[in-house]
Amino acid sequence: METNNWWVEYATTSVSNRNHLCKVTEFPEIASKHQNLEIYRSMFLYHEDIVEFVAKNGTVTGFNGLQSIDKLVIDIDYVKNDNNMGNETKNKVLDVIDNMEKLLIQPNQYNIWFSGKGFHIHLGNVYGFEDSNQLAKQVRATMQRDFGEYIDIIYDSRRLIRAGHSYHKSSKLYKIPISYTELSELDYLEITELAQQIRTDYKPHKIVKEKVIGLDPMDMSRKNIKEVRKVFDNAKGISTRYITCVQHIYNAGYVPNNRHKHLLALISIWRKKYAFDKVACDNLARAYMSKMDKPLDPVETSKIVSDAFKNDYNYGCSHPVLQPYCDSKCLLYKYKNLDEEISILNADEMVNKLIEHYTSDFTDRSFDLQDIFTFMPKAHLFTSGQLITLIGDTGLGKTAFISYLITQLPKIKILFLSLEVDDITMSRRFLQASMKKSKLETLNLLRSGDIDLINKAKKSIEHIKLETSSPDIQDLASFVAESESKIVVVDTIDRIPAKYAGKDDFARQEVIANGLKDLAMKEDVIVLAVHHISKSASYNFKETNTLDVHSGKGNSAIEQKSDQYIAFQGKEISKARIVKSLKARAESKFELLLNYDWDTFTFDKRN
Repeated sequence: METNNWWVEYATTSVSNRNHLCKVTEFPEIASKHQNLEIYRSMFLYHEDIVEFVAKNGTVTGFNGLQSIDKLVIDIDYVKNDNNMGNETKNKVLDVIDNMEKLLIQPNQYNIWFSGKGFHIHLGNVYGFEDSNQLAKQVRATMQRDFGEYIDIIYDSRRLIRAGHSYHKSSKLYKIPISYTELSELDYLEITELAQQIRTDYKPHKIVKEKVIGLDPMDMSRKNIKEVRKVFDNAKGISTRYITCVQHIYNAGYVPNNRHKHLLALISIWRKKYAFDKVACDNLARAYMSKMDKPLDPVETSKIVSDAFKNDYNYGCSHPVLQPYCDSKCLLYKYKNLDEEISILNADEMVNKLIEHYTSDFTDRSFDLQDIFTFMPKAHLFTSGQLITLIGDTGLGKTAFISYLITQLPKIKILFLSLEVDDITMSRRFLQASMKKSKLETLNLLRSGDIDLINKAKKSIEHIKLETSSPDIQDLASFVAESESKIVVVDTIDRIPAKYAGKDDFARQEVIANGLKDLAMKEDVIVLAVHHISKSASYNFKETNTLDVHSGKGNSAIEQKSDQYIAFQGKEISKARIVKSLKARAESKFELLLNYDWDTFTFDKRN
């Protein structure tokens, strides 16, 4: 299909304002009209079927049609706690370009951009990726193989990328093109000075779209994966809990068409995780070959070892060579991160970590419930990394309670996934709760035309971003990271898509529970999740007026993964509400006796 028949998704003013479509050829004009605002474009191109799909569903989530790619974007995030005034980040870009040279990628095949905080490299389709409904997975695996050591692996199918020349609201800088000479000779702060306005003195060159000979995408055929898994299942040998996949590969011995791939993976991990030198790796490689009926000859084996050391290959947990051997007993299984260091802390290290933690400023990503409900007898913290679940029956005001909480936290960036209530209703409720006004008072304000009052109202909720459709649970982390939020509200858990979880409700809930907890920990955010109670719990509540940790809908996965589990209790005919802590791993339990004002969606002390 010709390029002009492909479509892109775009978002303006915020990454959450998405699900807008245009032809890829039309996007440059749209982007030029939004240069002084934030504007994003999808990494991948969509088949024209996307138009009908979005018209029917209101979102690109769930689309499984053909995708294509006109350019690869390599994302180098700003290094956290960069101690060299941003130059550590800049040096990572130089490392990426050095690696591109090793892969024989030429300067005319890419452009360098300062993204407003980190850096992007726009790269032509040097791998020769073909259109596919599995394209995102293949791109992700390929980039993990060749660049995993250096870059953020952002290649999920719904990924949005900041458009060139657009505004970065957080840094107040623009995404600008820079030359290799500027990247090499200027320091980071000098580059940021260039980005204070749209750049007109330097334009990116037209990328040469040629495949690099010998640079091939990852083979993602299910036939290959099944064949590997078959051998894995029959492999003999005892394995430990550390990087278990490598031990399974070694124990499996010969796998048809995989000797070379497996050996490269083994050598890479032996070298990087075990610090074995070239001689040790060569000896281990020969021992590995001795387990096979069809070994590589010693000369070729040594050549592969040398090649692995020369090219500095990197294999992560998501790499297709390792994935078939993934084992739940591995210490890295939970986070699927081979870069995660396993370490035993002594007393000095434990105390130093505690000092670092408790002297850090958490005001932009944690809050004390006592600051909102000042009558509480003692503090109760909601901290980053926690999954906090609120359970309760339908129609009592769970959503209103969470909405009220977040309107009281103007210093914290919040993403609210409203998956049961429409955007108009939620937006109005936010305003009502923040200003403590009734529905009629709020509507009169909005209709008044009083710009000052309207701007004041707007300012009271400007820390909140609202999204009424959720990406799949597997894509949620990248979606949240792009929003730069520190609290993520999920209302409700049942409405999160989990397309790979199967049809079993219990299994699906476990996938979602794990996903939400991983999201909290990996992105260092608070996840506030709303969850319904079971039918039996609803019936029992009418008799007992109380909920417990077993009252949540479905199996126990949500409760088990939650750091805090909170009951929201009451009766529809009454304004009286009880908010009660059922489980709190790091805090003492609490009980709040509140009055719910359903005219203003606010809560205060019940006397």
